Amino acid sequence: MKKAVLLIVVLVGALLVVNYQRTGRWTLVPTSMSAEARHVHDLEEQLKSVEAQMSQAGRTASIGGMDTTADVSALMEKKQRLEKEIAEARKKIR
Repeated sequence: MKKAVLLIVVLVGALLVVNYQRTGRWTLVPTSMSAEARHVHDLEEQLKSVEAQMSQAGRTASIGGMDTTADVSALMEKKQRLEKEIAEARKKIR
C-alpha cells in the first residue's frame, strides 16, 4: 500500500514538473494556450536566457579579467528588442 501511494506521489510530481517546463505554470493538466500566449511565453523564455548569458558574461569578466563588453552590449540590444516584442505581444492578447 505504501509503495502504491509513493508511486502516485512521484507520478504526480513528475507530471507537475513536465507541465511547468512546458507551460510555465504549476498545473496537473496543462491548459491549451493560444498562439499569442505561446509566443509571449517563448519570448519570455528567450529573455530569461539572455539575462542568464549576461550574468555569465559578468562572472567571466570578474573571474578571468576578460573583456566581455561587446558580448554584453549585443545581449543588451537583444534584451531590449525582446522586451519590446513582449510588450507588443501582450497588448495583442489583451
